[in-house]
Amino acid sequence: MATVQLCKYAMHNFSIRQLESQYNPHHPDRTWYWTVFNHETAQSIQFNYKHDALIYQQTLPHATVYFHWHEQQFAKLKISVEPAESHAELCRQRAQELRNTYKYLRLFFSGGSDSLTALHSFVDNNIHLDEILIKDVFDGDNYTDPTRSSSLEQKLYAVPYIRSISHLIPNTKITVASPTVQDADEWFHNWGDNPDNFPAFDSLEGQQRFGVDYTWLFIKVNRETTHEDWCDIYGGSKVRLFKKQDQWYFYAVDSMMSDMAFAARSEDFFISKTIPTLYLKTVYLLKQFYMSQNFDDVAVNEYHLNTSETGRAYNAAMGRNVAPGLAAYKFYYKTHNPDLWKHNFVSGWDCNNFFKNVEKTTEGQRWLKNHKRNINEILRISPGQWNVDQSGNPVPSFGRKGHLSKFYCLNDGLAYDSTHIGRPSGSLHPTQNNTGL
Repeated sequence: MATVQLCKYAMHNFSIRQLESQYNPHHPDRTWYWTVFNHETAQSIQFNYKHDALIYQQTLPHATVYFHWHEQQFAKLKISVEPAESHAELCRQRAQELRNTYKYLRLFFSGGSDSLTALHSFVDNNIHLDEILIKDVFDGDNYTDPTRSSSLEQKLYAVPYIRSISHLIPNTKITVASPTVQDADEWFHNWGDNPDNFPAFDSLEGQQRFGVDYTWLFIKVNRETTHEDWCDIYGGSKVRLFKKQDQWYFYAVDSMMSDMAFAARSEDFFISKTIPTLYLKTVYLLKQFYMSQNFDDVAVNEYHLNTSETGRAYNAAMGRNVAPGLAAYKFYYKTHNPDLWKHNFVSGWDCNNFFKNVEKTTEGQRWLKNHKRNINEILRISPGQWNVDQSGNPVPSFGRKGHLSKFYCLNDGLAYDSTHIGRPSGSLHPTQNNTGL
């Protein structure tokens, strides 16, 4: 591939872009990014945002978008060899590495298995966390029933759980970030004339939600961060395995990375730049679980899609702490309401609950009106980019159609292009398309 140039395609400035100015001196190089390969010039240009890559691709008659994901880290590993250390020991090493690297550590805690595992990697090993941040999705000032809240998991589990272990972390600051009506007004501003500015449209993978959730709320938290050298820790990446004729591979889809777009100094707890063996260990743990269940290729390749039914077993198989079944509601496809989407463009558990909680308020009616106009405009200017529902309708809350990373083979330790499993990626011409889901 030709020398990669760093290019930011022209686009309106917006809050997420402002985080780019918050330089991380510990890790200046991006570990995930996109490149657009121009077939006519045989050159690639690198983009930090998928939106930019897709817009630039449209300006070229023949071009392909590629997703690059921790390639330098995985190149250092013997992929075909399972790490000898235990998962618990590698988690301890990861927590200590973060503690040794940054002066201030802040964990984004949802109460799900990923963030729960990260939390206990610190707590169980007496490694200090400076702050734990819990979101509280806005439901309207006059709505207080936690069982119908958009923050059901946080209200019923995350906050009570942190309180239950507070005696173990007496020096850790606990922050529950609660949006206000003003925050919601900013989120649901009428961006119809400049839809590129719509919150989350400019996020890493372009996911849309009807609700004041991670994107806007955590950006506001980041704006107020004054610590000299801080890090925002996210629960991190799940493992996806692909099996074909006794060959095992792990890979990623760029839509998996949404959490990591919200902080300039973010760290995926399960993928370390210096301890990538932790993620590889989770890969092998999941493989061993699939083999113990005698899953065929189809079951292996689709197991991660059924997280509403299998989420607890899936997380446990990767070595994650088991969280309550409430976490299953995070899965959007299983909670998608086609009628609500058709009439109001809202989809998913927290989105639907938010709409029901505020629909009868003056603010809620204004927010919904603006939201519908914004989504209509986004669908108009970027048709064909979105995942679809059961009826084939594009649903931005499901995210953009995914682009796949390289496939890393556990059998021979080689990396393969996603369009041709079975041949080393280095032997393929870069014009091979790796567009996936």
